[in-house]
Amino acid sequence: MRKIFFDPRLKAAGLLLGLLPLVSSGYAQEQTQEQTQTQTQTQTQSQDQTQPPDQAQTPDQGQSQQGPRFHLSLDAGARWIASFRGSRDMYRSQLDYGEGMKLFRGDLDMSFPQGSNTYFDRFQLRTNDWGGEPHSSANLRVSKSSVYELRFDYQNVQYFSSIPRFANPFFEQGNLQSQHIFDLHQRYSRVELQFRPEKAISPFVAWDRSSRRGPVRTTLSTGGDDFVIGARWDNSSNDFRGGVNINLSRFSLLLEQGYRQYREKTDFSATDPQTGNSLRPIFGRDITLDQYAGDTDSTANIPFSNAVAVFRPVEQLSLRANMSYSMAGLEPHFSDVLTGTFFSRPQSAFFSGQNQQVFGQVKKPSFFGDFSAEFAPFDRFRVVESVKTYNFHVSSSAFSNFVYLQFEPLLETGIRDQFSELTPLGSFMSFDNFTQELQGMFFVTSRLMARLGHRFEHREIAVTDEFQYDRNVLIAGLSYDFNMRNRISAEYEHGSTDQPIMRTDIVDFHRARLRGRFSPTEKLELNGTATLFDTDNDIPDLDFTSLQRDYALDFTYAITPRVSFSAGAERSHLRTNIFYLIPQTLQLDEFFYREKGNFGNALLSLSLIRNATVSLGYSVWGTSGSFPLTYHRPVARVEVPVDERLSFYGQWNYYEYNEKVDFLPQDYRTNQAIFGFRVNVDRR
Repeated sequence: MRKIFFDPRLKAAGLLLGLLPLVSSGYAQEQTQEQTQTQTQTQTQSQDQTQPPDQAQTPDQGQSQQGPRFHLSLDAGARWIASFRGSRDMYRSQLDYGEGMKLFRGDLDMSFPQGSNTYFDRFQLRTNDWGGEPHSSANLRVSKSSVYELRFDYQNVQYFSSIPRFANPFFEQGNLQSQHIFDLHQRYSRVELQFRPEKAISPFVAWDRSSRRGPVRTTLSTGGDDFVIGARWDNSSNDFRGGVNINLSRFSLLLEQGYRQYREKTDFSATDPQTGNSLRPIFGRDITLDQYAGDTDSTANIPFSNAVAVFRPVEQLSLRANMSYSMAGLEPHFSDVLTGTFFSRPQSAFFSGQNQQVFGQVKKPSFFGDFSAEFAPFDRFRVVESVKTYNFHVSSSAFSNFVYLQFEPLLETGIRDQFSELTPLGSFMSFDNFTQELQGMFFVTSRLMARLGHRFEHREIAVTDEFQYDRNVLIAGLSYDFNMRNRISAEYEHGSTDQPIMRTDIVDFHRARLRGRFSPTEKLELNGTATLFDTDNDIPDLDFTSLQRDYALDFTYAITPRVSFSAGAERSHLRTNIFYLIPQTLQLDEFFYREKGNFGNALLSLSLIRNATVSLGYSVWGTSGSFPLTYHRPVARVEVPVDERLSFYGQWNYYEYNEKVDFLPQDYRTNQAIFGFRVNVDRR
């Protein structure tokens, strides 16, 4: 949890405020123009009366004399965490709200009359959640009509994940130290410049960059045990793109060519001796790790091409195609050094150290295509067909050099100081996925629509052997519009295939959904949904079955112009079974999971005197079954306007996460308060 009193990123607020002098100068110019126009208004009117009609001033000419227009809005304040109890790791993994000053939202929109500004006639800036929030963003748009449009997007995500009970064999014994922690700073930015926007031919260039850096804790499986190690991730990618948009009356085409450069560099380390996760000795010896150091340094170069075409030869027919091709070339490199006491099962030998070097090359060409056609030969009948294909293959070659220190085979006497193993590696894999869907929609009446279709799915994977399956899916639907406010629809799908490729692939399934909207008056609206999804893979030694039910109902009621109330409820039921193989005993066992979930929320909004507002809300989520838990979130907000441009508000939030289990729950409870203000300034 970050406690932030000042964040450099709050300079975004300074940028918004710093632009005010520019806007003010625009206002001064506008004021001067208005005064000048006022002084000459009488002369202009008399001249217009004496001029012929074709020489009179047009509305467009009058518009060009106006000054700039702008809109500025700010939503800023401070968050205070009044109290906190429980697991901070779980809180940061789910919410991770920090204290301190915040710029929740900032908008600046400026427009100038066409031809009055040399460089741009539209300027837009949007900022969201700056000041130490887990996710912040900024968007900038600058354009000049028919000349260019510049777009800049930025996102900053503070990703944290540390769940103590996840893959932690010592959790039930009281060890709350998570073995898998991610504390990463993920950034994404994009700059795109488009020339001649809104013209028939519009070229563009763009640059995309993404990066992910930060400390990580994970486990290393080696020498017959698992050990906790630390890592420092550092990877980034840069995309350079360019292309052209062609827009005609019945045809549009996007052509894009790009090149991606990717690099991943990660350092691993473990300096403290440890015994590992397994306390079982191997042939009377304990497996231990004294020190570990490793690193990866991999690069990839990926040229790619994209094309999107839309063609409407006649009013009744629409064709669309989306294609993408890339050729990825990856050069991985990995090396590590470890010391301790280990056991190699393939070699049936103990060893006290290991040096490893791996070099390789990987090629991965891939193609994606999405083709669709919509044909409406009659007013009440429409046919939609789509074909999707995705295929790639991976071919790789590598060399690995293992050097074992103090190598002690069980079937030999004596200890070798060093044992080397140079192994050439190579692999090939291909993947093909093909989906074809055909649907017909028939409007029985102007309110009743029936839908019937078929979807064919084909998947094929080849490694050393070839695996494939074909699935046929029946699609049906029905919808009825009583009027503009009342509607009901039903959908159904049934699919089956002969065999799965993966253990969790769905063989036979039934999916149905019923949705409805009912609004008896303009003040009341109700929405409901019922969904079921059943799977049954009755294959020997698998028996993967699942049953899922979801029911939801919500409504909104405007009691009076000053009072509104909304609420919703949802109930779900999940049951799944699957057999799995126990690695230690190689025996079959059955895994089963049961969950009954309930969700509810309510919100009451009151408008008081002088446009002051009060909002009271509450939401709760609870489950029972294999992993019971509850989550509560009440909220209260009061906003008081000073005038039409400025208002102050205060908000209280309470978050409670409670795992109802018999062992060491990962609960947390926190009270948080926000005090802020909102400013809106318009000049039209």
